[in-house]
Amino acid sequence: MKAMISGCVALAALAASGAAQAADPSMRGPAPYDWNGPYFGMSIAVGLGQSRHSAAAGDLTPSFDVTGGLYGLALGYNWQAGKLLYGIETDFSVATVRGTSGYLGAPAGFTAETSERWLATYRGRIGYVRDSWMFYLTGGGATADWKIIATEPGAGIATESRTRWGWTAGVGVEAGRVHSFTVKAEYLFVDFSNVGYFNPPSPGFINRAGGVPVYEHVFRLGLNHKFPGAY
Repeated sequence: MKAMISGCVALAALAASGAAQAADPSMRGPAPYDWNGPYFGMSIAVGLGQSRHSAAAGDLTPSFDVTGGLYGLALGYNWQAGKLLYGIETDFSVATVRGTSGYLGAPAGFTAETSERWLATYRGRIGYVRDSWMFYLTGGGATADWKIIATEPGAGIATESRTRWGWTAGVGVEAGRVHSFTVKAEYLFVDFSNVGYFNPPSPGFINRAGGVPVYEHVFRLGLNHKFPGAY
């Protein structure tokens, strides 16, 4: 977590430096940034969301928070047409997003956990370019591994992981900094709808046939680099 915070501070400082240059014409580079071409990048993010466990007969838990970090790599391509930019991007992140809750009306010791182990998105984006800055909207599909853990005294501990499909949409700002590098700040909303688990359940455990809905807000900072010869 300390490394993630340090990285966020460093990238935020780069973005702030870029904002100062954009505000002061005397500090700008000799020419606008050329966004055309393929790029790869890395990112760090914070994920904040909610989940809930429901049996066939009704909710087992209240809605509860899931939080954690995401650490990822990205690959994309941009096409610039004057002030407009069109792009595609896919990314993959290792995740530590998780949350726990007690059961509704149950004694202490009955707990449920929802955790995300990885997240991938594949999105299009459309942007507006101004000098070395680009502001964009993005949206597409998302895939993630969401695992649940049930702790029920007398029965023990049961787990199940499922690869889930959903959708994502968001906004971002990206700034061309030194030669082939850009820095970005991005927000994504990711929804994985409702999927059942433990159906059928292990002996002694309560099913999740009513589903385990999950959604997530992702606040991301990234550093991209254009491939050699693409600038």
